[in-house]
Amino acid sequence: MKKKLMGLSLLLVLSFFVAGCEQVDFSKLTLPSNREQAQLIKVEIFFTDGATLIGYVKNLSIEPEGKVYVGGSSSNYLYDARGKIVGAYNYQRVLYIKIIPEDQPEKD
Repeated sequence: MKKKLMGLSLLLVLSFFVAGCEQVDFSKLTLPSNREQAQLIKVEIFFTDGATLIGYVKNLSIEPEGKVYVGGSSSNYLYDARGKIVGAYNYQRVLYIKIIPEDQPEKD
């Protein structure tokens, strides 16, 4: 009788946990190694103040990992060739982004 009561209690607690976590993506917990790494794009970013920046981005628009603030400003990440974050930039100040072919040497 004691084991049945414990099992029923555990099942009840587990059902409350699952019902309360509807927004949790359990696939991230079970298959973290199968997540695809976004391909990095080598770019030169031209800003409204005339500054330029060469690096890698995951896409040419505001990233899902980026943050958009009230008023239109945003923060996006700049990566090195290995995918490590090396900086951030404000998308509101970007004039345009030029894609650089991988075989083209960098400017000094």
